Amino acid sequence: MVAAMLYSAALPLFAAPGDTISLDEKWLFKLARNRSSVPRNVESTRFNDTQWGFQAVPGVWRVPTSWVAGDYVGTYRGWIKMPPEYAGRRIFLHVGFTTASTSVFVNGVKIGQTALDRAQTEFEITSNVKIGQRNLFVFQMPHYDEGEDANNTYGKSGITTNCFIYALANGQQQWNGPEIGRAKSGVKVASRYSFQLAEGYFDTPKVMQGDIDRMKMLGFGAITYNKLSSDPNFISFARAQGMDVVNDPPLTTAPLIDAQGNYTMEVYNLLPETKYNFKKEINDGEDRADAVVHKPKPKKKESDALLTIWDTPYSISFDKYTGLISSYTVGGVPVFSGKGTVMPNAKMKLVSLTANKPNKNYGTKVTAVYEIEGDGNITWTYDIPNNGVLSISAGGQQDILLSLSARLNQTEYLAQDFGQDVSLIKLNKYRPRVYWMKRRDNIGNGVEVIGERPFTAVEVPKSDQILIQHGGKKFDLRFLPVMK
Repeated sequence: MVAAMLYSAALPLFAAPGDTISLDEKWLFKLARNRSSVPRNVESTRFNDTQWGFQAVPGVWRVPTSWVAGDYVGTYRGWIKMPPEYAGRRIFLHVGFTTASTSVFVNGVKIGQTALDRAQTEFEITSNVKIGQRNLFVFQMPHYDEGEDANNTYGKSGITTNCFIYALANGQQQWNGPEIGRAKSGVKVASRYSFQLAEGYFDTPKVMQGDIDRMKMLGFGAITYNKLSSDPNFISFARAQGMDVVNDPPLTTAPLIDAQGNYTMEVYNLLPETKYNFKKEINDGEDRADAVVHKPKPKKKESDALLTIWDTPYSISFDKYTGLISSYTVGGVPVFSGKGTVMPNAKMKLVSLTANKPNKNYGTKVTAVYEIEGDGNITWTYDIPNNGVLSISAGGQQDILLSLSARLNQTEYLAQDFGQDVSLIKLNKYRPRVYWMKRRDNIGNGVEVIGERPFTAVEVPKSDQILIQHGGKKFDLRFLPVMK
């Protein structure tokens, strides 16, 4: 970088615009594969850097794939002329976020290291620079800090936010950042660590807006002051968006999004307890089924291959070789058909399948015992009352794989939202804290699947299957008819 003395009106955060020298420029740059191969005396004013390339600040630099796991080192060199107006004043160097702790040299003298937590760092350089002359600045940054696991770092490094120099009159107080207060009572405080997974990033308005939008949607009203939220640009932006930056500890520092930007399960542990009335929803569904049954006369029929329980409004057939439901129709709507069924999500085989004699008052119970590979036997009880509403008491801790009829191609999930007790929400992949799942055909008929407690419904890619994750030793599912 040739002599650079840029007075930037875009960086008035630490000093008046005329007193600020921006270092956001292309610097001379050299990449070494490891620490031992860094050129000697690279911080010296006499070092020959005529064959070096260039690297932008702010910016990140990439390395060959074979270098990614190693502790490669990048060195920046640049000459900055100190203006005569700086004479008799205190001079400071501000280094933005860095992806590893960085050694800083001025005119061949090491003045320190940037913060170990990669935060923006300031150095007083009054005694290290020459007023009215060119001064050499060198930044030397490894891939990762000593003691870190190389497998946990990323294949790009750099200085990712603004760098600049500013001067203060003697006696003028150094800028210590905006005033940071406490959160208002009852306000949920977020940490940007929960949303920014990479070590080092460009904190652009788009990134800021994305973080703030996610925080607001998850019910957060303030942000903890830390490395990722300490930049005055971000603080001003957050406040303008109605999110204060505060000294309070965050509600959680766990990741709330994954590498693909989807919400993690930790998000749903933040939800308040719901007031959803399971019992009313189930009773309403059973009342709808009862309305079509006038004189129940349930029957049982067996062949070599099938066990069937049926009455006028419903029919349920079990495969006697697997113990699984091969078909289920209620209210004239096929719930399972073709390859559809409900089963433990595990490798299994049938041990026994038994059915009580149908009773006109109590209906029928079918009991299946499955041997689960590596986990012993489990028992599933299928309760079939006279209205045909199927209830499954699923023993064992296995998740449940649900394959409904392809005819039921309209899906809705009732899940707990963040701003109220319950509301219908849809997410890209996970649907945690689901209370019921409704599947209907094109004319509005179908079935509601209700759990005894909230569950997670994960759609299996490239299939019409849904994985129900419940985490209990026993989990009850009920299938209620939905009629247009």
